[in-house]
Amino acid sequence: MTEKRRLLLNRLEIVGFILYFILLFIERLLAVIFSVKSGGEYALTSGNFFNYIAYAVTAISLVAGTVFAVRISIKMARSVLSGNLYSFEMGLRDLVVAVAVMLFGGMMHTGYTLAGVQFAAYGFLIAAMILRVVEFCLAGGDKYLSIVSVIYLTLFSMAIPVAYISSMEMPLRGIFYAAEFLAVFALVPTFGYMLYLLMKEGVTTFSPAFPAVMLALSGATVALKWTEEVNTFVLIFMVLTIVCYLAFGIIAFRRVKKLSGNKTEDGQWTS
Repeated sequence: MTEKRRLLLNRLEIVGFILYFILLFIERLLAVIFSVKSGGEYALTSGNFFNYIAYAVTAISLVAGTVFAVRISIKMARSVLSGNLYSFEMGLRDLVVAVAVMLFGGMMHTGYTLAGVQFAAYGFLIAAMILRVVEFCLAGGDKYLSIVSVIYLTLFSMAIPVAYISSMEMPLRGIFYAAEFLAVFALVPTFGYMLYLLMKEGVTTFSPAFPAVMLALSGATVALKWTEEVNTFVLIFMVLTIVCYLAFGIIAFRRVKKLSGNKTEDGQWTS
């Protein structure tokens, strides 16, 4: 891969991450500001205890995520201004933490949620992941493992349920809320870890534990609310994630084990 092409991919990856941070920051900030009194049952002043937790998570993730995002964005901007390649490996931990912490807030439904803006933000994040995989593939990495990794990780991220209010009777409602928040607080860090490996090595983990945990937690939220409203979006991506893993992930898992000694000095997988 030529240095010019590598630099172009590097810059596009930077743009993808920065736009993810900016769009999700704006959307979540508006949600916190305008949903205090407006938003019906999702208004902070509605008295529903769900909203106290959801807004606390949103506000904390907004502040903490912004701290990490600004720090990593400054480093990225400096590399662009200097004309050098930005080393994702050097600042990878801060980058993934910023992505995951901001995502916590994005998983909370509020009275002023702008779904279109959120999907645009996630779209730029996924685009950055794809570009990173392209970079690894052009550099001679294992194409099968990298391509399956980005598809699998994208599907997995979409199978994480957004926390919603329910009108079901207690104590079932309390169990449902517990399942929602447990799913978010377990699966977002899991996604962060999988993203970390993808960005570092071009290949994520294909451990069967991760789809199993996703199926149990996301499945619980869908099942508990089934009689009230079927969460079709999460259900579809749960199924697609499991199908992808069964069709390609198991093969990838075995291939990773077989090629475990074929890593380059920078940790990249080669066939």
